[in-house]
Amino acid sequence: MSGDDEHSRFVSTMTGCAQRELFLTFIITMLGLFIRNLTLPWIFLGTRYDTSKVTYWLKFVADVIFLCLPSLLAMTLLSEHLYILTLIMSIVSGVLLLFVLFEASEHNLSSSLRQAWTRIVEEQHRPTKFVTYFRSLTMVLVTVAILAVDFPIFPRRFAKTEKFGHSTMDVGVAAFIFQSALGSRMAKSPSSGRTLSNHSRPWYFTSTFLLFVLGTGRALVLEIIGYPQHVTEYGVHWNFFFTLAAVRVFYSILPRCYPFVLSVIFGICHQTMLKSTGLQEWILDETANRRENLVTANAEGLTSLSGYLTIFYASLAIGELMAKTSIRVKSWIRRCFQLFIISLLLFLIQLATEKFVDPPCRRVVNITYIFSQLTLMTFATAVCLSIQMFNVVVWCASFPQFSKGDDPFSPVSPCLSDSINRNSLAFFLISNVLTGLINLSVSAHTLSAQYSFPILLGYLTTCAGIVHFWEYRKVNFVRLHAE
Repeated sequence: MSGDDEHSRFVSTMTGCAQRELFLTFIITMLGLFIRNLTLPWIFLGTRYDTSKVTYWLKFVADVIFLCLPSLLAMTLLSEHLYILTLIMSIVSGVLLLFVLFEASEHNLSSSLRQAWTRIVEEQHRPTKFVTYFRSLTMVLVTVAILAVDFPIFPRRFAKTEKFGHSTMDVGVAAFIFQSALGSRMAKSPSSGRTLSNHSRPWYFTSTFLLFVLGTGRALVLEIIGYPQHVTEYGVHWNFFFTLAAVRVFYSILPRCYPFVLSVIFGICHQTMLKSTGLQEWILDETANRRENLVTANAEGLTSLSGYLTIFYASLAIGELMAKTSIRVKSWIRRCFQLFIISLLLFLIQLATEKFVDPPCRRVVNITYIFSQLTLMTFATAVCLSIQMFNVVVWCASFPQFSKGDDPFSPVSPCLSDSINRNSLAFFLISNVLTGLINLSVSAHTLSAQYSFPILLGYLTTCAGIVHFWEYRKVNFVRLHAE
């Protein structure tokens, strides 16, 4: 067996994992964020990050521990104990919440709660922090997975599925597309507080063109250096960047109104194409596709485009729902519950398609895969919004340590999630470069856990440290002290 074949076999899985493990992994990551927001106001006693350089980097260390370490542990050392890890983190969250309430009770809790209710009903707020949380935490999960999959410490059931099943590594592209659509709709919302510029950039400076350049560059570099590729992921030449760019191109030329209706149309057409033409069976049959020309060589990437367009337009519909939310705090709390209900409905539809159509298939992005990804992403968005609303409510109630600032997030800033969100493409590119360098330097699939985990932790910390340093350079500590 050649080195490329050995690598491809190692990083793939035939069956995948239980869907509940995907939810648990996301919950663990988000519980880390919740615990972080609960503990930081006491660790630093409400001190703003921009009061000193030492405080800034101490908060970065805390962010790595709370935001990055749980994801890494869930996908490596503690992957067999996800229920226990979730239970422990939930108990820690509950104890910290009791501590918050106990401290507030010493400062007239009933008065604080009445004040909170009045402000929740009447006060105007633009709570769009949950988009930042969702995008950054998803990016952390993807960053961990793209290198960890090359190590034995990463369970094979979390690797990319070859035909049918659920898997952590199957989430990446759908997550990026979902958050792109959600962020696009939220940015145009009056509640976002953003002023949209009418200035149009030249085509060669657009993100779509940049994605095509990155996709082409990646394909050429991997071909030149002979880096082992997992062909059944997208095809021989196709890759992640091409998929994102192609979806953007189609979005620019297709109608933008009624995204829910369009997502239904795309979904029906895509699933009909897969089943009625025998395209799905042909792609999944390893002996059928000889990859004799450019189209058949990239069958997975080209076929899945209409499926990803379905996810994109469905995500736009969810983003449109969020964008219509009133700027009242109570409206966002109500919307949070609605997101959980939507997630449940999507899950029930997914179960039905899984029973009567096919299990989820990443390679062709069938209808069951579409609903499974929308279920997970909507649920994750609802959890992130819940975490954000906690900060808003305790700030409205003027709870000690949580109300020292002009907004609900002042006591816990800076958050590494802000740095990753603002530099998401750079963060992803850095992780890809480091992944390649590490794989070229060591035989990752032969390393034991005692060597793998420190490498993965160092890699994740380096990626986070670089983007956080870019944000650090924008903070003018001298000017802030002078004021």
